[in-house]
Amino acid sequence: MTNPRSTQQGVALIEALIAMLIVAFGVLGYVGLQARTTVANLEGYQRSQALILVNDMAERINLNRADALSYVSNDIGATDPGDCTSTALTVVQKDLCEWSKLIQGAAETQGGTKLGAMLKARGCITNPATNQYLLAVAWQGVQASAAPVNTCGQGAFSSEDMRRVVTVVVQIANLAPLAP
Repeated sequence: MTNPRSTQQGVALIEALIAMLIVAFGVLGYVGLQARTTVANLEGYQRSQALILVNDMAERINLNRADALSYVSNDIGATDPGDCTSTALTVVQKDLCEWSKLIQGAAETQGGTKLGAMLKARGCITNPATNQYLLAVAWQGVQASAAPVNTCGQGAFSSEDMRRVVTVVVQIANLAPLAP
């Protein structure tokens, strides 16, 4: 006759191994969730930085309405603009120079490296209609998504589905007196 205890040997060990396997899958799921959260946080941070920069230039244009058309240009921030403190610069040139440096991340540096902006950012200012200006900041995202409609920075990044763009429209009022 067989001993009932001898047929049950090892069951507790199998139960422990199955429990460990379930816990391992749970931990892997949690690590994956943390990785996705980190990417989403970086994307959100970059978007908020871009919105701050676009609104900064909108305020600069509003303060210099008479010369608003002079702000129109593309690929602002793609290259180093040089010294922004020269007294020979006009208000528009100084604004574009300073905005270019901000786009490059000059607001925050560490050991000479500019850290205060988005990845490979650049700005664009267009004039789609009379007294209307479309300000855009484009940068490279870290996770693929749909390509934006705005053409700012098009072709400048690893792929179009990695390009991100935020825009603001600035409308300059025409304050000319009405004819009688």
